Amino acid sequence: MGGDFFQIVPNAVDGSVLIVAGDVAGKGMQAGMLVALLVGAIRTVARFSSDPAVMLRELNMRLIGRGDAAATCLAMRIDADGTVTLANAGHLPPYRNGEPVAIEGALPLGMIETAECSRMRFQLEPDDRLVLISDGILEATDAEGKLFGFERIQELLHGRTSAAQLADAAQKFGQDDDISVIAVTRMAAPIPVPVPISTPVPA
Repeated sequence: MGGDFFQIVPNAVDGSVLIVAGDVAGKGMQAGMLVALLVGAIRTVARFSSDPAVMLRELNMRLIGRGDAAATCLAMRIDADGTVTLANAGHLPPYRNGEPVAIEGALPLGMIETAECSRMRFQLEPDDRLVLISDGILEATDAEGKLFGFERIQELLHGRTSAAQLADAAQKFGQDDDISVIAVTRMAAPIPVPVPISTPVPA
């Protein structure tokens, strides 16, 4: 059973998309049960709020009091106009066009009931790409004990490596943990083309 989880929840009413990604501490059956708990909670919370900070607060409350239950988690809403609202609780920041988004650190979920997530807002321009990764990519280790590392990730993302190609590169390097990669590109809105209307001329 894996410790990585993610959910992508589109909103048909306002055109926004909510993306929640995280990594539960531990492995095996306990980690799998926590993943199931969090995925169910994400779907429940998304029914009444798409605010990333609200999402993380509610997920944090689901883990409080469950012993050693903890998880890093990032929640991000992308509005139809490209506005990104981001909240993070100890997860790796997303990469924007190959560069990590600069956001303050914060405690993972399940540590403190009153913990505050880090928050920020920024604008995605047409053709901008966001990539979310789990630490299974970063911490992939080869036979000589070398880490895949931040520099290799940035080099690949600057080369417009796809999500599948990044995951494959980590696996071939020596990945021994759960991995997840999510890539989102904002597409330019199509420009309406005026359709000429012909008016019949009386004979």
